[in-house]
Amino acid sequence: MSTTTFEGEPSMLLAIGDVVRIRSDKSLGTVVGVATHDSGNVVDIQVNDLVFRPVRPANIELVARGFKPMTSGRAVATLLFFVLGIAFAVTNSVYVRDLGANWSTVAFVAITSFTATTGALINLFNRPRRVRV
Repeated sequence: MSTTTFEGEPSMLLAIGDVVRIRSDKSLGTVVGVATHDSGNVVDIQVNDLVFRPVRPANIELVARGFKPMTSGRAVATLLFFVLGIAFAVTNSVYVRDLGANWSTVAFVAITSFTATTGALINLFNRPRRVRV
């Protein structure tokens, strides 16, 4: 997931809560913020309970992605996205059936419409926000 910027330093997408390893001393930490300085970006990492270290992005590697627990608002939104996906699947499959398609094509259109609509809405609204550093 890392790319290279014009300055030659690698860049990556990080979110608050991601677990990273500092390459210089192999210590693990959690991303708590990103700061921009004249010399470039700096990622603030919480190493211990009260110890925060600013580290350059070239000196860290991603170990695990952090995620937010499901809240009631996100659960309701996900349920709404499933209902919209079912509605689009039914609408598209009826339209394709009326055009004279066979049952396998109708089933394929229904499944594809459901997964595309639901997946796109969930990824658009419920994904964690990542910052390129």
